Amino acid sequence: MGLRCAGPTPRRWPPTVPSFRIHFLPDDQEISVNDGQTLLEAARRANVYVGAICGGEGTCGKCRLIVREGEVEGESTEFLTREEIRRGYVLACQVVPRSDLVVEVPPESRLSGYVGIGGEDSERFRDFTLRETAAPAPRLDPVVKKVFLTLPEPTIDDPTADQERLLGALARDRQTPLQMGLKISRQLPYALRKVVRQRGRVQWSWDGRVTATVGVRGPVLEVLSVEPGDTSDRNFGLALDIGTTTVVAHLVDLVRGTTREAAAKYNSQLSFGADVIGRINYARQPHGGEDLQRAIVKDIDTLIQDLEVRSQIARGDIQCIVAAGNTAMLHFLLGLEPDLIRLSPFTPAAASPPPVRAAEIGIRVNPRAILYTLPMIGSFVGGDVTAGIMASGMHRADEVSLLIDLGTNGEIVLGNRDFLVACAASAGPAFEGGSVACGMRATCGAIDTVRISPNGDRVSVSTIDGGRAVGICGTGMIDAMAQLFLAGLVDRGGRFQVDRCPARFQLSPEDDRPEFILVPPAEAENPRGIVITQADVENLVRTKGAIYAAAACLVNSVGLSFADIQHLYIAGAFGNKLDVANCVTIGLLPDLPTDRIHFIGNSSVAGAKLAMLNEKWMAEMYRIRERITYEELMVNPRYMEDFLSACFLPHTDLAQFPSVPEPASLTASQGAAPAAASVEWDDPACKRGAVL
Repeated sequence: MGLRCAGPTPRRWPPTVPSFRIHFLPDDQEISVNDGQTLLEAARRANVYVGAICGGEGTCGKCRLIVREGEVEGESTEFLTREEIRRGYVLACQVVPRSDLVVEVPPESRLSGYVGIGGEDSERFRDFTLRETAAPAPRLDPVVKKVFLTLPEPTIDDPTADQERLLGALARDRQTPLQMGLKISRQLPYALRKVVRQRGRVQWSWDGRVTATVGVRGPVLEVLSVEPGDTSDRNFGLALDIGTTTVVAHLVDLVRGTTREAAAKYNSQLSFGADVIGRINYARQPHGGEDLQRAIVKDIDTLIQDLEVRSQIARGDIQCIVAAGNTAMLHFLLGLEPDLIRLSPFTPAAASPPPVRAAEIGIRVNPRAILYTLPMIGSFVGGDVTAGIMASGMHRADEVSLLIDLGTNGEIVLGNRDFLVACAASAGPAFEGGSVACGMRATCGAIDTVRISPNGDRVSVSTIDGGRAVGICGTGMIDAMAQLFLAGLVDRGGRFQVDRCPARFQLSPEDDRPEFILVPPAEAENPRGIVITQADVENLVRTKGAIYAAAACLVNSVGLSFADIQHLYIAGAFGNKLDVANCVTIGLLPDLPTDRIHFIGNSSVAGAKLAMLNEKWMAEMYRIRERITYEELMVNPRYMEDFLSACFLPHTDLAQFPSVPEPASLTASQGAAPAAASVEWDDPACKRGAVL
């Protein structure tokens, strides 16, 4: 009986993982996702922005989508009304597809049509020159410069090698050592000579005219490139403000010291979390840090593309990049470990990272271009504050100044030529539309100005683009809070006073607490209308309390009071739209004479330009960092006391706010005219809006 040989065992492939096609509207993007991936993950992969300020944890309710076709599975009803659920609304981070889908990103979840912070900032700094800063204008001596030379031809009597001949010429009148890489040494003979190849023979003809690009690399100057002829009139740099919310890029002419073009966009990392803590937590996931770095590098590339088109300057002519940003943002950019920033004793991986090739992190400009990151001060006070100090000139002044950067991170600096102290108070996402029922960022459809009549029955609003309201942004929230308080509709503890004007209130479908109707549903591009909830008021009170308490704590720590502050600098493009009176009314800013308050716009990008345009000013920023004492508020018991006192309108100590009038309800009860307690409710600031 013969043996029967078995044939090869059929190969058993693993079962196919189901996948679904998802079509996103109005972006008209389509992507295939595997079973189990959420719609938020699908949107990220498709490069479709969906607001998710909690990073996809399901706690903010901002990643709202409308399922037009198909089926999904998951829990997503906590932040949605019955009417919204009926219309197909879901939370992207909480549902997974169960079929092919057509999904719409509604206006309140999009970033399209952004014309707020970045757009205004771009226009404001388009013609920036050194004279626009508070600091004296230095001569142009950029950190990367092009030097045109005419070198003498080698002879039998002077056979100096090409490399040494070039370095010797560059070293004249310079004390800094020079270095050159092998790649440049290989190119140099061809840059100095004309080469003719005929019948296998090579003829070298000396020219000697060469342009060397030289950049500061720590203690040395490095020859970055050599080009034949004179190209010294084309030398450009990129100044970056990498904000938690917004990325701003300015294309700077390093020969003339002017800004050629400017552009801005939202930081795509918003999909991973609204604040730095959320993103640091995301970075702990496998490949999380890579995702964050990839997102910001792609944003920078998008801005460079925009600048290329509008300026007609090729990205290859960009020889250097100077980036300012808070400590976490610069860690994400460089791919540094960010986790220790949030853990005691709050130690960054690096405070003064060395210059690197921009190409090392994937930024596509000149392959030899250098990326400089401005020195960071502490765990939550970064290079953007160093830049702000430089741009304001407060470190050179005799008078004591206070610098407040009203960004998401809430950085504050106090001092003069003799001392500098700094701290950070996380303002949270409320100013940027987070943790607010109808909150959104400063984009089309966002309410940015609010006026309320003294008795509360009439409301006047305007939106950024003059269109129908989609939501309310930070400046609108500050206006609304101040106006509600002055009209007596919110008491000092932040509680609604419904009896003052019952017709303007309704019960929230989420918690059955009262909410104030700014814009009714019929007048808004939001099915809920635009409302201010009791939770919104509480969140904003905590946010403004954190900023004011941090400033008070810092001032008191050196034995001063707000009365000693001669200059209050408000930094951040967010500040350009603020109504100072309303900020003081709610207790966000100290009650100082208006002539002491100065809006300095995006001081982060202004400081980056100063560092780029003068070597000595770059070096001065490092000296500023060495001078600053960083106060860690999280371990300061006084801060919590100040914070609790500041969580009232405007404060528990009313003597700190003598200019704030009594609310209309109190003045009326005392026999005063209620109109005197409020700004004119139909203020011209709302001329683009409507009376409701």
